[in-house]
Amino acid sequence: MNDASFSDIERDLGKLSQAVLEECQRVKPILSSMFSEEELGIWAKEGLTIGNQTVRSWEAAVEYFRATLDVSKVLAFPSFMQWARCGTYLVQESPTLAASFFKASPGIVSNLRPQYISRWAGLGRSLYKGTWKSSTVAARFFQVSPGLIKNLPFWDVEIFSSLIEALSQKSYDVATECLVLGQEVL
Repeated sequence: MNDASFSDIERDLGKLSQAVLEECQRVKPILSSMFSEEELGIWAKEGLTIGNQTVRSWEAAVEYFRATLDVSKVLAFPSFMQWARCGTYLVQESPTLAASFFKASPGIVSNLRPQYISRWAGLGRSLYKGTWKSSTVAARFFQVSPGLIKNLPFWDVEIFSSLIEALSQKSYDVATECLVLGQEVL
């Protein structure tokens, strides 16, 4: 990717929000030494794709660029892009959900095998039912995930997520409280 093409992407990122552009520009020089020129272009385009999904998806794009540096230090580029595309999928459902996914990611990727990242994203997604209360539960799940993943085998996290989903069918408040308690215990 040449500088003119990257400039076009940066221009489009700036149209989303100045914060998106600033985060991209903040990490770009560091990533330039880690990614090839082509990979750098793919990374930036993914951020633009995330930001263009909905009116508020620019917030998820900011979190994507913020998390990029920490995540890229742990994951090889193909796994890194799998992670990014999980966030792109989540932002189509809810920008808040995707932003929570990206915020939690630096604390997750060093403790979770790359092949489980999409399953982890799916666990959070399964808690989201299209309402603001379910969005709160799903976002809280992502927030507590680093502690869960660090202290439990992944299959136990899956079971815990199933419990949270079952609880949320009766009461979102109880499900949220259970997540908070789970975080405190671990």
